[in-house]
This record gives sequence, structure tokens and C-alpha cells, in this order.
Amino acid sequence: MSTLFLTKIEIDHETAYKAGLRDSYAWHQKTWQAFPGRDGEERGFLTRLDETDHGFRLLVLSAGEAARPDWCPEPSWQSKAVPDAFFQHRAFRFSLLANPTKKVRSDKMGQLLKNSRRVPLSRREDLLEWLARKAKDAGFTFDPASTRTVPRPRQSFVKKGQAGLHSATEFVGLLQVTDAALFKKAAIAGIGPAKAFGFGMLCLSPMAD
Repeated sequence: MSTLFLTKIEIDHETAYKAGLRDSYAWHQKTWQAFPGRDGEERGFLTRLDETDHGFRLLVLSAGEAARPDWCPEPSWQSKAVPDAFFQHRAFRFSLLANPTKKVRSDKMGQLLKNSRRVPLSRREDLLEWLARKAKDAGFTFDPASTRTVPRPRQSFVKKGQAGLHSATEFVGLLQVTDAALFKKAAIAGIGPAKAFGFGMLCLSPMAD
């Protein structure tokens, strides 16, 4: 398996505007420029975008080292390898920016739809149940009572001329690793849908063992 790298890009609003970074799909396309020569390959990275007081902070977790693209000034680029020992901790503080949804097969009148569709979750109870299902498959547990569910602004985008919208929730709390292999796999692959649009990266800070 390739070495994991975590890259941080911090740019101001003017730099982002000049680079055409106007929505989540544009960020996705520009991030691909950090991985030249991979046309036609599966996406091998996760991203998370946060707005700061001065601009934007983009985190990129990738299998293999990223290359600084032209739109990113050199002082704005930081990249480092993630040691294997990082995933050997048993407890972490975590933040997860996610797109929690459920499949709906009928409309509000109870009529079956020809095709199922995904709708966003918003109730805290539903959000925590969604995270609990994902956590079970990802080799960790968490305390629902102490986990914060923070609504984030919906993210609009345009892809191939079609407008779209993603709901966003940030989960913040403490987790306990129950299966180290599953946990590392989930941290690399991401959690939940819309990973190509900046969702699903587990941001982790180890707790003292």
C-alpha cells in the first residue's frame, strides 16, 4: 500500500477567486491537478474544505504524495507523510464533515417512486443513528450523548451544466477504535456519500493511550 500523505492548502479569497474555485465541484477538479498522470484512474484521495477568517483551508488525504498545483502559492502548501503508528492509537478526538442521507422509495403521499432517491437527514436522532451504522462498519464506537451534530451550510455546485446541492453536517466528539484494520481502511476510504465533493474525511487527533 502507498504511503499516506496529509496535505494542507490555505489560500485567501482573492487567490481562490482567480483560480475559479467557486463551488465544491470546482475544488474537486482543481484538486485533481495535484495528481498529474492519473487520468482515468479512480480517485485516490479525500478532501475537506473549511472557510476561515482569511480564506479557505483544504485538507487532502492521499495514497501517495500530492504535487503542488500552479494555482496554489508555495507558502500556502504543506504536506507530510502519515506514519503507520498514527492508526495504532485506541482513542481519538474526531471531526467528520459528512453528507448524511437516506434512500426514499415513496413520495409524501405514500406512492411508490419509479426510482428511489436520496434525501438529507436533519433530526439529531436520525443523524446519530446514521453515524452509528457507519461506525459499526468502520471499526469504531462513540458516545452519542457527547457527540455534537453541527449543521453546516448546504453546498451548491454545477457539474457538466447540471446544478446540484449537498446537505452537510459536522460530527464532533470522541471515538474508540474496536477494529484497527477496519478503522484504518475507513479513514483512507472515507465515510458516507459525496466523497468527491469534500465529504467523508475523518479528521483525527489521538488521545493519550
